[in-house]
Amino acid sequence: MKDELTPEDALRRIDEVGRRTRRPARLAGLLYVIVGVGTIVYWPVMFLGPGWSRNTAAAAWLVLTVLFVGYLGGMRVQDPEVAWANKATGPVTISYVALVLSVFVFGAFLRPDDPGVAWSAALIALSACASVPIFYAAWRVLRVER
Repeated sequence: MKDELTPEDALRRIDEVGRRTRRPARLAGLLYVIVGVGTIVYWPVMFLGPGWSRNTAAAAWLVLTVLFVGYLGGMRVQDPEVAWANKATGPVTISYVALVLSVFVFGAFLRPDDPGVAWSAALIALSACASVPIFYAAWRVLRVER
């Protein structure tokens, strides 16, 4: 017995499949935004915050990393923009790693005993700069007409 689809039913089913296909890419874009904001918050907390906030930030960063990598690695539908942003030798990954390393070096090796306002502002600015590649990836993933 054949199911006869009306044109409206066919369009509804096509839209449903399209929504299920687009949902993983949208969530990946939102995860990029969360990682970008997390980058801005994480480094100042690690270098300027008290001990309890450092431990909390480290635990939150670990959970965020596991969720981010687990979700992107487990995506069944590969979106071209997500694949571009997630490429290990791509510009987003290389620039993000380089900028995060620069923030780490600045905070770990150039931190004075009593960091003042100027040093703290520089750390926050560097943290914001380090998040730019991730925000760019989020923008590329989320801007695509879905």
